[in-house]
Amino acid sequence: MRRPVILVVLLGAYLASGFRGIVSDVARRGEFDPFLPAARAIEHRIGEGRFAEALPLAIDLRRIYPREPQIALWIARIHHGLNDAAHEAAAWEAYVGLSPAPAEACPALPEAYARSGRGAEALPAYERCTAWDRDDAEVLIDLGDAYLRANRARDARVQYERARQLDPANPIVTSRLVGPGGGPQ
Repeated sequence: MRRPVILVVLLGAYLASGFRGIVSDVARRGEFDPFLPAARAIEHRIGEGRFAEALPLAIDLRRIYPREPQIALWIARIHHGLNDAAHEAAAWEAYVGLSPAPAEACPALPEAYARSGRGAEALPAYERCTAWDRDDAEVLIDLGDAYLRANRARDARVQYERARQLDPANPIVTSRLVGPGGGPQ
């Protein structure tokens, strides 16, 4: 009589452990896997410059994984490769909304706004870039340039000075701080 009880207990333990494995496999299927064949195909086509072929694949994958920042990043890069600045800016905004580290969108996001004729949106995008990475001299230079384009020379100078503190040997900072006649701007 003891044998059936032990078998039932063992069967129950086996099923319980197997069930946990099935549940975790189902949960894992809901997560994006960058090694999926579709993901690899997208990266391969982007790498080869076959952006028109990569776009529908990325959009299909985005439907399955709408909260995955990597896919939004690919879509932004694809639109950049297709010279579609308006859609590129929208894709970068989607990436910024999904990514825990949105600094990778800089300077591509504000540049996409500028290329699409939406220069007024480029300046706030550059300001967001500096909020994401306060210690990047290049981002500060870009923000300074955007301030100059907006006729805000004083704000531009502040950004150039911050950039010079971070990277004193940067020739771009030096050129921005020195006016056309060799004197200060």
